Amino acid sequence: MLRNKDKKLLLELLKNGRLSFSKLGRICKMTRQSVFSRIKTLKNKGIIKNFTVNLDEKKLGLNLKAYILVETEPLRIDREKAWNLLKALPQISQVHQLFGRYSFLIEVVVRNIDELSEIVRKVHRIEVVRRTETMIVFKTEKYRPQHPLEGVLSGK
Repeated sequence: MLRNKDKKLLLELLKNGRLSFSKLGRICKMTRQSVFSRIKTLKNKGIIKNFTVNLDEKKLGLNLKAYILVETEPLRIDREKAWNLLKALPQISQVHQLFGRYSFLIEVVVRNIDELSEIVRKVHRIEVVRRTETMIVFKTEKYRPQHPLEGVLSGK
């Protein structure tokens, strides 16, 4: 269970991960040393996975995002093989294992439709893949992966 001070600290880091320990301390009413210690503890516990930058994919030329549902052979060993091969493709930003008809949901971020077609072909070359269904993102209205976390941390 997280302490209230840890929750406040994590909320502030979600808003701005570049805040200094001193600034975080002032906001959270903690000393700079306490902030450093709490962050180190939260990292060691795996609650804080990493500190990263959020880049604009389109400004870097990655203009197309798609989600691909992947159906595989039912054997567990086959799914693991497909899982490892999918994770290795650099254009795939997320791979989720699913329950149900499909084994995986993958997110692909690419330059154009030709590159997407090539990724789909690569997925189909995995021998345990039975079929895929591709959904191209037309427009993203909300992208706030931290939003559910903010709700949990603030008690909402």
